[in-house]
Amino acid sequence: MATRKSSFDWTRIELEYLAGEDSIREIADRHAISEGAIRKRAKAEKWVRVVRRVRKVRTSTPPQPSPPVEREREPVPDAAAIAERGRGLVSRMLDELEATTTHAGELEEMIEEITADDRDGRRRDSMLGAISLGGRAKTLKELATAFKTINEASAPQGKKAAAQDRAREVAGGSRFRPVGTPALSVVKP
Repeated sequence: MATRKSSFDWTRIELEYLAGEDSIREIADRHAISEGAIRKRAKAEKWVRVVRRVRKVRTSTPPQPSPPVEREREPVPDAAAIAERGRGLVSRMLDELEATTTHAGELEEMIEEITADDRDGRRRDSMLGAISLGGRAKTLKELATAFKTINEASAPQGKKAAAQDRAREVAGGSRFRPVGTPALSVVKP
């Protein structure tokens, strides 16, 4: 079995490892090698890493926390503004979907030209999948659901909810307000 020859600068890696200034992960990233390979080589060649310890100095008074920073709060947009932005976004996405659907044949030809020199067809298949009928149908369904949710969230209260609010108002905020004494009325024969 043939062994692979690595093109890594092991003498440089060893010097950095032994210095102990950087973590093994940083050394590995810098030399485009795995941490495991460095650890394995260090163990095999018995490298001893210098560990630098930071000594904490005790102070007699604990550090005082800094005062909280006053941040200016942004005004919260109202539901109508949010709904209008959502409708605009859905509209733009529908326009994009329409353009993709209108020019699907041209896009397929362009994808075929671009991926003609590829060894395998994975890139071509994924690009064609993005503009496929199934993908477009799924996108349209998700946009319709989003549009429906936006409209429902921004719709004014319905009759039933308004009637319930009026009933709560009459009841004084409670469902079980006492009725009080009955009023007598005279019935004439």
